[in-house]
Amino acid sequence: MRWRLGQRRQGQRGQALAEFAIVATVFILLILGLFEVGFAVRNYNTLAEATREGSRYAIVHGADSWDPSGPGTAHYTALNFDEKVAEVVESFGAGLDSSRLTVESEWLDGTNQSGSRVKITSRYTYEPYLNVMGMISFEMGSSSTMEITN
Repeated sequence: MRWRLGQRRQGQRGQALAEFAIVATVFILLILGLFEVGFAVRNYNTLAEATREGSRYAIVHGADSWDPSGPGTAHYTALNFDEKVAEVVESFGAGLDSSRLTVESEWLDGTNQSGSRVKITSRYTYEPYLNVMGMISFEMGSSSTMEITN
């Protein structure tokens, strides 16, 4: 009888080890997934804040500013792109890879005069840090519209 009892205990230990391995794997994947979601949320918040700062820069650097941005200035190099606004967004985008960041600057009323509106749109391609459970990269975006006040 003792022999049977010992065999049962040994079998139960093996079963407990197998159950622990399954539960621990799921738990670790869950924790790593939470970290990955946290990284993505942090990047989105950084992108949104950087976009707002780009808008703030554009609204105080209108036509009457000492260093204007927007249509008719040297910084406005292409349609919907202003170098200075893009630099501000990149500088406030700490932790974001600038090679995966795109910034569009749109003067909705076609001018950079006081009272006109500016819309800054930023897009960032998020690449997973840990690549948990086959996460793929995706694009996140943020936009901010403000009125020029200078």
